[in-house]
Amino acid sequence: MASLLVIRYLLVSNGILITVIGFICLLWVERPAGFLIAGAAWLASGLLFGAVPYTDPYRHERLEPRDRRKPRSS
Repeated sequence: MASLLVIRYLLVSNGILITVIGFICLLWVERPAGFLIAGAAWLASGLLFGAVPYTDPYRHERLEPRDRRKPRSS
């Protein structure tokens, strides 16, 4: 459980860092390249933030096993 919390912390902190780097590139890099680098950085940070829900340590408790599901009525 502790390893998932560490991974979650790393995903969030790296996502914030890459977002800031994207803003810096947007402001100080030449125009066409700055837009491309910033867009790529924001896409990468979006992927990192998208992976955060998969590191929830209590996620397995919320999922219902397949054999305990109620049978469907036909």
